Amino acid sequence: MCNFDTGKWKKWIKLVLNSQKSPKSINQRIKNFFNLLIYTYMKRNLLMGIALLSMGFAFVSCSKTDVFEENQANFVADQMNEYRVNFEAKYGKVDPNQSWDFTGYSSLTRAGESVTLRDLKDPESFQTYLHSDKDDLKSQTKGINSVEAKAFNPNVSVNLYPAFCSDETKKNEYLRIVVNYNGQQTNVSTVQLKNNAWWNGQATAPSQSGKGINTMNLQNVSWAIQHLSKKGAVKETVAINSFKEVVVNGRTYWCFNFDDNTPDYYELIYLVTPAPYPITKRYFVEDLGSKDDFDFNDIVFDVSQDAAGKQKCIIRAMGGTLDFTLNIGQTSWTKSVDGVNKGYVVETMYNTQPTPEWDKNLAEFDVTGWDPQNNNISVSVKTNVSGNVIIQIPFPKTGEVPMIVAVKGFVNWQLERDPLPKDWWYIPEYPDLNDDAVLAAQAEEE
Repeated sequence: MCNFDTGKWKKWIKLVLNSQKSPKSINQRIKNFFNLLIYTYMKRNLLMGIALLSMGFAFVSCSKTDVFEENQANFVADQMNEYRVNFEAKYGKVDPNQSWDFTGYSSLTRAGESVTLRDLKDPESFQTYLHSDKDDLKSQTKGINSVEAKAFNPNVSVNLYPAFCSDETKKNEYLRIVVNYNGQQTNVSTVQLKNNAWWNGQATAPSQSGKGINTMNLQNVSWAIQHLSKKGAVKETVAINSFKEVVVNGRTYWCFNFDDNTPDYYELIYLVTPAPYPITKRYFVEDLGSKDDFDFNDIVFDVSQDAAGKQKCIIRAMGGTLDFTLNIGQTSWTKSVDGVNKGYVVETMYNTQPTPEWDKNLAEFDVTGWDPQNNNISVSVKTNVSGNVIIQIPFPKTGEVPMIVAVKGFVNWQLERDPLPKDWWYIPEYPDLNDDAVLAAQAEEE
């Protein structure tokens, strides 16, 4: 049995503890510890040396962990701040109104885009819905009068089913919802005015069936209500700038107002259901592997949705060498797991040099919960300092310095170390080609 000298044990413990309290570097603490270990060994107390060895590594490890934990948050903040400073040095201060979703801007819009409209049958049990909902819609406590009017967003994809129309002064005339875009008017839905008339399924108007309409990502699109005579002549047009959205028994109704003298939003009511719409967005990502190249090709991926609402993601390029996880709606994809399973190496770049294949499919997977209007995507990046230090990169808010941008699915990404051009960060101003003076000035320049 080994005999311990209690006095020496306490003395050595005190020496080690004191050596760890001083504000010395990790290297110095390790050096002090091994000096003590040599001293112990020379005293031929091998068991005590082993104990000190275990204690020393524990203290050194704790010291490193403490320092790491104290500086982890600061490290992430410093990385983000360095990126911001470099971005502003290259491109200037970000305009507070700058959006990073370029899919709706005319500079990146493909010719031929227009309002899409389709005829719909009334939903199953539509009459039952109206019968059970109309009293609640008229209720003071949970109906139209219980909610505040709000601004109308003209960029939507919805199914509209006429539910109610009323105007005692315009009996047997019509109200028609129209959409204006690119100099063209699309007639959406026309209903005949009666006194407190709930839709009964009988076609008494030129176009009274349900309509599916998609105006997503159309720039400068607007909605209006037209008052038509009995013969269909336009008597008045009122822009739709506000509306009331009322949810009754789990169903959503849009309530519109036509007469500004009595803004009760009780003249035209539609049952509304969301309508999936075909769309593809391409996302360019900077992962902070380099904080000054701004080529936005560290991760390039497309997210798409078809007319049936099915969503998927295709990864086109991986120009970064850090591990990452894509978070798209309720779906995630990790390079070190899903990518490695497909044969990819975390530290290797793919399809960004020397000649990218623009239609390359590096990985494809189904997605659920993607909201193309709000870009609910983010990227979690493991830094090169430690896999435990993760930088979260959300889709940037308006006016923030971006690390992710959204573009149309046909826009190509940059080569390595080739920064995106400065004019991407601003909404371009285009000359009015209908202005003779502008044309003359352009001709003179040429």
